[in-house]
Amino acid sequence: MEKELRRNKIHRVQLEPLKAGTQELYCRLGEQAYRDHYLHLWPDRDPTPYISTSFTQTIVSGETKDKTNLHYLVRLGTEYIGIVKLIKFHQINSISLQEPMYLEKIYFLSQYTGKGYGKEILAEIEAISLQGKMKTLWLATMKKGFPLRFYQNLGFEIIGEQELPFKESIPEQRGMYILGKSLRGAIESS
Repeated sequence: MEKELRRNKIHRVQLEPLKAGTQELYCRLGEQAYRDHYLHLWPDRDPTPYISTSFTQTIVSGETKDKTNLHYLVRLGTEYIGIVKLIKFHQINSISLQEPMYLEKIYFLSQYTGKGYGKEILAEIEAISLQGKMKTLWLATMKKGFPLRFYQNLGFEIIGEQELPFKESIPEQRGMYILGKSLRGAIESS
């Protein structure tokens, strides 16, 4: 048992800030992790509309020029297992949030899901948000599937609804919940 605890401590999952030399890896990991989990949203299981707006080096390079965008690789020991993208001060149209941090992307390769790494990474995301003086953390997740329960178990509440913003996706799969979590103070709906 003690040996297992030591091993887990050594291989703790971490967020590693994206650098110019790791953008291609970020794109590759993001695309594979997305394909691992979300092909059911797309006709013919082809997520090209999403991939082409999220995981090209041109897109990511452009996003990194905006200092409100924070990109990370998720690392487990020496392996990279996923990606995270945060946006500071990003608001939702219909909901007023105090100093919001938007968790736009959190994707893990399928072989690393269900092992507790998401919970660890969300704790790091909350720490980053607090260090940046953010008061709320929010995200959008599909209405169907495991992620909704996962986030609710970690203190997120449903604060709104939206649809996946890609007309190419399967219409009955587009429903999403907006989830929020107060880091300091309350979430207020307007």
